[in-house]
Amino acid sequence: MNKNEKFLVLIAGILLAATMLTSCGTTYTASGTNVSKIDELAFIEPKSLIYYYDSPKSGYLDSSLVVASEQLVTDIITSSRYPFTDPVAADYTGEGASIARWIDRFSDLESSDIKNLKVPKALTDLIKSTGHRYGIVVHAYGYIKSNETYDQEKLEELVGNIIRTVFDEPKRYTAGDQTGNALYTAVIDTQTDRVIYFHSVLSNADHPLSRRDVGNQMKSLLKKFN
Repeated sequence: MNKNEKFLVLIAGILLAATMLTSCGTTYTASGTNVSKIDELAFIEPKSLIYYYDSPKSGYLDSSLVVASEQLVTDIITSSRYPFTDPVAADYTGEGASIARWIDRFSDLESSDIKNLKVPKALTDLIKSTGHRYGIVVHAYGYIKSNETYDQEKLEELVGNIIRTVFDEPKRYTAGDQTGNALYTAVIDTQTDRVIYFHSVLSNADHPLSRRDVGNQMKSLLKKFN
C-alpha cells in the first residue's frame, strides 16, 4: 500500500463514527399481537447513551448529556396521551444493571434477533411489581460533535474526495452530520418473558437534546399507541 492509499484508509477510519446511524430502522411485532389494544403499560424510566466527540477519533459517553436526554424523553412521553403509567424507577447502575446491559443491545438488533430475545428476570419482576402484565422501555442513542470536530471532518472530507478524484477511487467520503439520534422501544409481556413489539427510529440530522427533533421522532416511534 502506497502513501496515498494509506492516507485514504486513515480518512475512512476517521469518518467511520460519522456514519454510525445510517442503517435502516427495525420493526418487529409478535404474531397475534396488537399493542394498540393494550389498555395500559408500565413505563420503565428511559435509558440513554449520548456520546460527545471532541475530535474525529475521540468520542466519550457524556453523563450530563445522558441525564438531559433521559429527562427530555421522560417529559415528552409523560406530557403526551400514551396509555402508559407514570415512570417506573429502574436503578440501572445497581440491581437493574442486567436491564441496562440488555437495553444497550437495542442498537445492534435485527428483526430476526428479537423473536428469541430473552428478557432479564429483573425487568419482568420490575414490571410485575407495578401490577401490570405489559411494560415498555425506551432507549435513546445519539451523538454530538463539537464545532471544531465537525469542521475538521469537513476538511478531511474535502481532502479525501480530492484524492479520490485524482486516483479515480469509487468510494466517496462524507463527514456525515454534526448530530444524530436514534430511539428504540420494546414492549414486554411478563407472561411469556418475551418482547412482543419492537420499533426503532433513526435520524442522522436530529439533535438528541432538541425537544422538537426528539418529539417528532417519538411520534413516529410510538405511533401505535396514539
